[in-house]
Amino acid sequence: MIFFIKAVSKFFFLAAFILASTIISADEIKIFIAKDIITLNSNNDSFEAVATQGSKIINVGSKEELTSTYPDADLVSNYKNATIVPGFIEHHIHPFLAAVTMNSEILAIEDWYLPSKTSKGVRNRASYLSNLHEIENNHPANQPLISWGFHHYFHGKLTKYDLDKISSIRPIIIIHRSFHEFIFNTPAMKLLGINKNAFSDLEVDERLANFDDGHFSERGAIIVLPKLMQVLATPPALMQGLQKTKDYLHSNGITVIGNPGSMYNKDLQIAKNLIFGNLDSPFESYFFPSALNLSEQFKLNEVLDAAKEQTSWGEGKLNYLSKHIKLFADGAMYSQNMVLRDGYLDNHQGSWLMSLDTFENLFKIFWDDGYQIHIHQNGDAGLDRLLATLKKNLDDNPRADHRTTVVHFGYSAKDQLEKMKELGVVVSANPYYVTALSDLYSRKGVGYERSQEMVRLGDAIKEGIKVALHSDMPMAPASPLMLMHSAVNRDNFAGKVAGPNQRISKIEALRAVTINAAYVLRLEKMYGSIEIGKYANFTVLNRNPLIINSNEIKNIKILGTVLKGDLLPVN
Repeated sequence: MIFFIKAVSKFFFLAAFILASTIISADEIKIFIAKDIITLNSNNDSFEAVATQGSKIINVGSKEELTSTYPDADLVSNYKNATIVPGFIEHHIHPFLAAVTMNSEILAIEDWYLPSKTSKGVRNRASYLSNLHEIENNHPANQPLISWGFHHYFHGKLTKYDLDKISSIRPIIIIHRSFHEFIFNTPAMKLLGINKNAFSDLEVDERLANFDDGHFSERGAIIVLPKLMQVLATPPALMQGLQKTKDYLHSNGITVIGNPGSMYNKDLQIAKNLIFGNLDSPFESYFFPSALNLSEQFKLNEVLDAAKEQTSWGEGKLNYLSKHIKLFADGAMYSQNMVLRDGYLDNHQGSWLMSLDTFENLFKIFWDDGYQIHIHQNGDAGLDRLLATLKKNLDDNPRADHRTTVVHFGYSAKDQLEKMKELGVVVSANPYYVTALSDLYSRKGVGYERSQEMVRLGDAIKEGIKVALHSDMPMAPASPLMLMHSAVNRDNFAGKVAGPNQRISKIEALRAVTINAAYVLRLEKMYGSIEIGKYANFTVLNRNPLIINSNEIKNIKILGTVLKGDLLPVN
């Protein structure tokens, strides 16, 4: 695999170098004309023209002003009747997981619109099993069937015995919507060598590693993942999936992505560099490591050095951010493994992804070295752990502008908001949880009152906490417009509005996928608004999201992007 990827790497970067040598002079001045140009500068001004030189913005104003100031400029009027906004920033996606999803048979709880196909969603057990059976019948012979999107609360309990009924010959691998759970049929477990004897020396809760049912979740999923990588990360499939992901992200108007918690795996990184780092990439990428993944591979006193070493792995348009790290509190929202103060209605328990000792030790190591710490959190008890650990470290070693980031922000309690503001955290939220889960979780597991208030962005903004939005792709479609729509409307699968007091304004939502997203990555001086001196990154829309009816935001069409001054149309 290493030989294959390195050989392809040399080819791609040589081709990209030749292509780059033919690009026009970086000193050329262009004037982009639009019906509306929403700058999101300090005054939230709107103009009709923006001038760029090379990769940077040099002026904004009226068409008459800029054409008079730069009479020899190239006038770009392709989108004179459109709206230009700062380039969308999807600051939290997982390229490898997205690539696996793109290559799999998607059978999820909603429709997925991909550049190459549309996958229709199903929300009950009978439809799920019927569709999975049909997919298996039409799947190429002698190939394992990998399907992503299963959700037990919609589709019912699924075991290897259910999958064996669909095929007792073909390996079937079901990836839960959360990517925190895997379900295998008997042929798949044989193919991957997953059996009790293979893991006899590991202490794993039987609830999380159920060999009899072929079901592995959270810590159990982590232990089988290396074996699963045998089929998920084959070079041709991986490269194809990453390319599909790249096309998908561009089609959604994204100009910058972030990958928080990138795996410490050089072979995977080379593949990511090939596709996302290539000079033809329509967006730039910023990665940083996962302390959980590092702690699985290194001793505690080696983790910091490993994280620093990993930040040298990027190439081309793919860079690693220094002094950023991701930690994990509680489990997955889609799996109802978040840890809640008041527990669940059915009395099941959530899961911690890191023991308290590990979490606190890793937090202190990176805090004391000046890192910005991003923490995966979904339950209010998980948020309690996060805030208590942050306060202890702030008391012991005060730091200004630390930007500790609450990631996902699934369930929280109102009394935690004041403490969050006091401690100086920022929020990177997934508002799509409300769309997909608020109705179901109101009826199952969590209860109505708590689920109406999930992802409480309205309260956070009232408290003065900076809020950014992400998809956690593939946990939600990597569509900033869909994220805006979810945060502004809070309408769910039942056609109801969940927690109307937690809705945010359209301008706040736009800021959350642009300048605030840049702030979470500490890149706000380069990206996120249309201002002189910043990079010329724009997203071109067929309608102005600030003036249309709020329930139409998700239906806005992406016409193209501009990346550092280069126009990149979207088909």
